[in-house]
Amino acid sequence: MPAQAQYVVLKVKSAELTKNFERLGRMDPFAVVSWLSDGGSKKKLLSRTHTLWNAHKTPEWDFACRAKKYSPSSGDKIEVALWEDGNVSKAEWMGSATIDVDELLGPDPTPGVESDDVVLPVMWQKRKSGGDGEEQTGTVTVRTTLVVADPTNSPSSSMLSAGGGVVKTDDEQVTRVDPALFARPVKRLGVSGGTAPFFQLKLLSPPEGRTEDHFIGKDLSRAVDEIAFYEEMLGIVNSDNEECGLRDLLSFGFEYAGVLEAPEEGVEEGEDAERELLVLRNLRDGCSTLRLLDIKMGEKTASAGWHGKSWSHAYRQGLMDKTTNSYVEGFRLEGFDGRPETLVTMDPLMDYDQHKSAKALKKASRMLLQHMDGREVLMHFLDLHQGPTADNDVNLDEVYSAAELSELVFHEVVARMAKLAAACNKVTVPQKWVGSSVALGYDSGKLPPRSKDEAAIRSTVLVNIFDWGRSELNTMVKMQTMPAKEQQDRTTFWNFYKGGIETLAWNTARTYQHRFANADEWKEITLSIYDFDAMSVDDFMGTATVAVEDTEVSEIKLYNNKGKESDATIAYSLHWRPCQAGSRLKGMWRVGIKSARNLPNMDEVSVSDPYCCIKATSADGKHCFEQVTRVIHNDLNPVWDATLDLPIASDADALRKALEEGTSGLGQGDLYALLPRGVSEGTALRSATVSTIRSKEANNPGFLEWKDRLAS
Repeated sequence: MPAQAQYVVLKVKSAELTKNFERLGRMDPFAVVSWLSDGGSKKKLLSRTHTLWNAHKTPEWDFACRAKKYSPSSGDKIEVALWEDGNVSKAEWMGSATIDVDELLGPDPTPGVESDDVVLPVMWQKRKSGGDGEEQTGTVTVRTTLVVADPTNSPSSSMLSAGGGVVKTDDEQVTRVDPALFARPVKRLGVSGGTAPFFQLKLLSPPEGRTEDHFIGKDLSRAVDEIAFYEEMLGIVNSDNEECGLRDLLSFGFEYAGVLEAPEEGVEEGEDAERELLVLRNLRDGCSTLRLLDIKMGEKTASAGWHGKSWSHAYRQGLMDKTTNSYVEGFRLEGFDGRPETLVTMDPLMDYDQHKSAKALKKASRMLLQHMDGREVLMHFLDLHQGPTADNDVNLDEVYSAAELSELVFHEVVARMAKLAAACNKVTVPQKWVGSSVALGYDSGKLPPRSKDEAAIRSTVLVNIFDWGRSELNTMVKMQTMPAKEQQDRTTFWNFYKGGIETLAWNTARTYQHRFANADEWKEITLSIYDFDAMSVDDFMGTATVAVEDTEVSEIKLYNNKGKESDATIAYSLHWRPCQAGSRLKGMWRVGIKSARNLPNMDEVSVSDPYCCIKATSADGKHCFEQVTRVIHNDLNPVWDATLDLPIASDADALRKALEEGTSGLGQGDLYALLPRGVSEGTALRSATVSTIRSKEANNPGFLEWKDRLAS
């Protein structure tokens, strides 16, 4: 009979530091765990904990590392290195603790039983000129579990971590990718902050329909909490058996091929050169500029005691949930790659240049995103009026217009989001997917040629679910063994997740309804100017309403908030631009926002930062289009020179078709009643309070009908 295999599971509990490595503010610590063999000459990275922002000198991770196969008396060691996360700069080493595995386990460890706390000294090597030797910079507390696996049984059923989840080890527990398929070594790609490192992968002989850049590698040491989920997901998606309604839903996950082991470019052998990488679909493959939204789902994005989340950390996260769009609509924007210039110019620290650091700007920008409601998020997502997609001088016989591309991409997004929401409602066992995200994306870097058909453009659109670091795949068998309290917990969090998906899908459909579904006329356009204030309501500066008719550049007076004519003016133009025969759009009204003069200063200590918002209303009142220009910093006579398009649809039933494609019955009846205007439309961005939006939108009859249709 084969000998039983032994594995070691290390849990990094906490640390106490005596030295501050952060020049300004509090430290953001994380730990990296490595396995040293062959007398320390070979170093293999096992896991990396999450960063504990502002934990300073007393971080508490309670993080279980990936299991490692172990042979007694081998001389193998474990190293726990502590780092201060630089967020937007290079991380700083704070010292490390190294101990022999035999010594760590003790003389007679009990298999399957977690050890008592072991406190290890953290030593830091001085590297300044003229100095040498070591000093102790703190301690790190760890625990170990020895797991013995019978090779005749399924390892996944016998190897359990302290948290109760399957521990994926460094050998037979994962799907292995043949290293001969990819070029070696692999090149590290730049990332920011606490993001897991990614690596460029090159397929040596890509099969038909794939490019050499089809996949990308994600550092497994930073994704140890995700590997079990990916492996289980792979089994369900590839299975012929429908597991609790999960197969359709998990088909929205990123393509996962397994784990690849490859050396890292530029790292000497013996310096942790070998990397284990999750092989995932490369979202940037074939894109000139990827525009990607990372939308975190759920009204509540943390749970105390869940996957190492401490009570205090969960409490702080809960406070943030209550002050962001998570509380308002059940989701919030966490990341936005490929931002349009309009959003880039919304600098939350524009009035604080002397205090602006890269780290501060990143945090402030993230806060700005988190407070956007779905209406504003999707408006920026679809904004193509600047950069390489600005189409003032292009030949529309050769390429799609920006408005046509935007409509086609979003029609596909609406159909897939409807399908995703329907898939959530088919799941029969509640899941606990805490902090998981939805990705919406497309190539915003170029206008596609007319020779490229609709299907090819649609195939590049991204609607995916991802980020499984704090998620479990629940099944009926697992559910039946849980205590009633845990079953209720799963139900509560599944309702948070499902509710966020339903609301996001409703937002996409409603945005399409008001932006692209008008097949008749636009009656009038309101040109309103606001002073951008990132941390408060944008101040109103003036407005004018014009008819939708061909107009050469004209300068007209603006009216103040009392409806009286002011000294301020705005220069605009308006022209009709027809589309080609057979296009999904009849054409678009091109609104030229040239400039403004003599705007009132709304800031007490500086000069206002104006932007112009156009709001168009259809002749039947059932469509309300909204778009903004970029922000001009410190200027009461701004020059925008922006051209914004108001589309007219060729097919009045295009939205209905997208919804029916998502799920039968969703697009029936009066779509205006199902998808009415938002409560804050017609005002400045971020002007409605959280409580106002939440109370009115959550009880909106159209939204309640939307949920009923999905449930049935």
